[in-house]
Amino acid sequence: MSDYMISSEVLNPYAVGPAQGMQDIQRHESGNAIAAEGEARAIASIKAQVIMAKQFPRDPELAMERILNECKRATLAEQAVYSFPRGKEMVTGPSIRLAEMLARNFGNITFGYEELERRPAQGGKPGSSVIRAYAWDFETNMVVERKFEVRHWRNLKNGNGYAITDERDIYEYVANMASRRVRACILQIIPGDVTDAAVAACKYTAGNKISVMMANPQQRGVVVAKMVKLYEGMGVTLDDLETYLACKSADWTADHMLKLKEIKNALDDNTTTLGDLFPRLAVDNKNEVVTKEQVKALMEAAKATGYQGNVTAELKKMGIAKFADVPAKRYEEVMQMIQGFGLPVEEEKKELPMGEGAEQMKV
Repeated sequence: MSDYMISSEVLNPYAVGPAQGMQDIQRHESGNAIAAEGEARAIASIKAQVIMAKQFPRDPELAMERILNECKRATLAEQAVYSFPRGKEMVTGPSIRLAEMLARNFGNITFGYEELERRPAQGGKPGSSVIRAYAWDFETNMVVERKFEVRHWRNLKNGNGYAITDERDIYEYVANMASRRVRACILQIIPGDVTDAAVAACKYTAGNKISVMMANPQQRGVVVAKMVKLYEGMGVTLDDLETYLACKSADWTADHMLKLKEIKNALDDNTTTLGDLFPRLAVDNKNEVVTKEQVKALMEAAKATGYQGNVTAELKKMGIAKFADVPAKRYEEVMQMIQGFGLPVEEEKKELPMGEGAEQMKV
């Protein structure tokens, strides 16, 4: 065989050649053997899921029944749909919670996100994370993914901001940013008619529950008051809500309440902002949150009470998910709420004089 024929030989690009000589030794000595083992386990796990998906394929009719049954749960339905105005149109779609439910019940789908790379802060610039969000249908082998970079930086409405350095804060911020991409990946895999049916079913469930409550004069006042208080926790006043709905609260109907729930879902999913919905807040910078130092002060105050669980529950009643989301102008209000819990019972007993402690023990 001539040299020309040897050089012209077509090799199989998918063939895996054996490791050779010193290169193989160096690869193992450099620690890649451990990485290779982890990679092999991951591949084996994926292969197992693909095989199971082939052996037990989804039943579309049964999957649709499961999805519609889930949509009958009021607690899910109320968080399932978001809506917000964009120009002269109203944008409506499935929330992150609904997308996750669709993937679970449609079957043989995995989804999530992973941090591919952590880039440290340099030269005064904040660090960042390179993230991959994905959804994978094991039956069709369709993979949808999004790769993006998340700066470890929290923007404030006034154009300023601050770097996020605490590991827990970074994790929560990255997870929040990734959830929207995961939803997009899931919805690209789930058939559109399935998603539309789920959205319609959830709107029916949520609307039906609100209609029944609004039809009862006694329950109506409670429902309206809770909704107003929820938005007040975000700095939105009753006047803001009435202006947005172009209707006084005394005349609010079930449709108005459903609309307020849906824009709250849009805010929770970071699909829109308070400033976009209520221009006054954008002008007054009401979206500005507390500083990192204030967050730390709130956390320490809550820990000192010994009632962290109660503090967290009360914070949610105020319409605030976590300390990092506390509006700057509500810092004193939240701090007073925390301090209102006082010291744990055990600590109070220690500080009381013997006589007073004995009297309380008797009581």
